[in-house]
Amino acid sequence: METIHLKEYETESVELCDQDIAFISRELIGKIAISRELEGRKYKLNPSQYVGLISLPSGRTIEIRPKIPISSLFYLVAIAFELPSPFRQELAKLERLDQIFEFIASFFADLVEERIANGMYRWYVEREENVPAIRGRINFSEDARRNFISRQRTHCRFDEFTWDIPENQVIRQVVHSLSGWRFRHELRLRLARIDAELGEVARTTLSSEDVKRFQYHRMNENYRQVHQLCNLFLQNASLAEAIGTFSYRAFLLDMNKLFEEFVCQLLRNRAPRRVGIQSQECTFLDRDNKIRMKPDILIRHKGTVVLAADCKYKRLESDEYKNHDVYQILAYCIATNTPQGLLVYPKYLEDIPGDVWITRAGVHIRQVSIELDKESRELARSCDSFADELLESLLIRRAA
Repeated sequence: METIHLKEYETESVELCDQDIAFISRELIGKIAISRELEGRKYKLNPSQYVGLISLPSGRTIEIRPKIPISSLFYLVAIAFELPSPFRQELAKLERLDQIFEFIASFFADLVEERIANGMYRWYVEREENVPAIRGRINFSEDARRNFISRQRTHCRFDEFTWDIPENQVIRQVVHSLSGWRFRHELRLRLARIDAELGEVARTTLSSEDVKRFQYHRMNENYRQVHQLCNLFLQNASLAEAIGTFSYRAFLLDMNKLFEEFVCQLLRNRAPRRVGIQSQECTFLDRDNKIRMKPDILIRHKGTVVLAADCKYKRLESDEYKNHDVYQILAYCIATNTPQGLLVYPKYLEDIPGDVWITRAGVHIRQVSIELDKESRELARSCDSFADELLESLLIRRAA
């Protein structure tokens, strides 16, 4: 089937059938802008900040490529979702988005099969059932309501040691959803087989936020990596459809959000002890807590906020528009009572102006950039240097 090639933030004219037009207009609203050309039968498509793959109802595929190299894109993904180093090296060798997505799905299947082979994590879940023999504790009020006349059963509340728990349910949810993608035949069969092996686990509709709330300990620490991939798929793919149906297929990375998560995790990876990196932490600008805001990143040293940061993966079109970024980070600094602000941009867009000193507020705002169009190893070294220099300068200023 034909592939429609788009590029991040660029408009392209393409011919579309009625069902594809309806699908894009209905299912991808807010992600893919679509409009009819004044003359002819073509439509204009603009993916804004989204990159990835879309399977259209007609069987055609939309591939949206980023402005940065593919290897750089998935270096961002690997850091943001804490994927392991050998995996990143294999990923860097691939050049097409469909190859990369299939590679990630295959790697995910490897991890799930390993978990099944080693024994899935089980835990106690409280259940209530009307059982023929007493089990656990009797729920007297419910038992009286259900079994007032017939006493062959007793309504009980008990703990069951089971693997039908959220930590496993989300794995089956993602496996089942991925089995509906247009991967090569062998991978689809493999995912379908894994789905069948997890038949005792309920298929749920958990979100990426649910995954982020999982707590890890000695018994389930080896689940962390597979859950990171679940989070990647849930956050960026259409994996929240009704159970058993596949209404559409899209794997779209929001570059704005990805860049923010990348910078935050990069700093976490390099931060020394007693330095905490929080993302999207709620704070208020005013005394009465009416003006709510969420800085992209807050850096704390020994519990005190020492820097508020905002990550801007977007076009910088005018001086007025750039000033809005300064106004925003200034508000974050005032709200968190810190004199240090930071604006982080990808350098491939354009040159970034230098530091800004807000004299009356006593706030110093740094404007820095990260070059994302480097070769993968050089990019990794450059990013690590950026994080180290930033954290070191903060600690030196704090000590002074």
